Amino acid sequence: MRNVHWQLVHIAFFVAIGLGPALGQANYTDESPSPTSDGKRIAFMSDRDGDIEIYVMDVDGSHLKRLTSAPGRDAHPEWSPDGKRIYFQSPRETPMPQIFVMNADGSDQKRLTNNAGFTGVPLMSPDGKKILYMVNEGPDLEKVHWQIYVMDIDGRNQRPLSRSRANDQMPRWSRDGRKILFYSSISGSDQLYVMNADGSKRELLTDNTHNNKTGVWSHDGKKIVFKSDRGGKWAIYAMSTDGKDVTLLTEDCDEFGHPVWSADDRKILYTATRAQGTRIFVMNANGGYARQVGTK
Repeated sequence: MRNVHWQLVHIAFFVAIGLGPALGQANYTDESPSPTSDGKRIAFMSDRDGDIEIYVMDVDGSHLKRLTSAPGRDAHPEWSPDGKRIYFQSPRETPMPQIFVMNADGSDQKRLTNNAGFTGVPLMSPDGKKILYMVNEGPDLEKVHWQIYVMDIDGRNQRPLSRSRANDQMPRWSRDGRKILFYSSISGSDQLYVMNADGSKRELLTDNTHNNKTGVWSHDGKKIVFKSDRGGKWAIYAMSTDGKDVTLLTEDCDEFGHPVWSADDRKILYTATRAQGTRIFVMNANGGYARQVGTK
């Protein structure tokens, strides 16, 4: 994710969606918020109109607008650095989801990929020139492995960065764009790895029999926050970028939620499931003072 005011953007987003029940729309889900680089607008996916589509709104929840209207799951929006385009995945036109791009107002929607398998979760490079994404090349997503790909922002020069006999998933650019953090099941359990932006020099960061995944670099490049079940249940940890000095931050997290740093690296946002459902929480970077975000 880009280096913007993450704490304020995420808090504004979830405060905004917390207004939904007051409007008589309690039973819907808003996910995958993606802010513009200036932090003024947010793109996200929602089923508030019955089907999962891409929406945009201001950070205070105003000027809500639906951008897509196609059958299937239009998901995982990602802004271009200049805020003029939004990349996303959609199952329209093809048997499996592919990556599309559209103008910020929803016009001129174009498909960029045409792979045989599931293709999605686009992530813009810090310089705005490349897109990381994931590909599963078979019809059975449980039997064929996920691999990491990269392409130019116009869809050209599509090429794999990983070709392992395992699942390589959830890649993240380093803040300088020179490295890619991801997790892989090559050892039998999910472990965090880092490789060069061209896919070379793959290095193991975590090495145990438990699962370690969804790592994200801090903005200063000194730490990585990630999830692990090494303690017997899913928890959020932090470590140095060489995989050392692992610290437990909280055991109060959700298996599928991804921890996210605030822009000043002083806060971490994550998801946790309660009796009333899954909610967003924010805590200090040392794990202290966790509180729910997005309630009135």
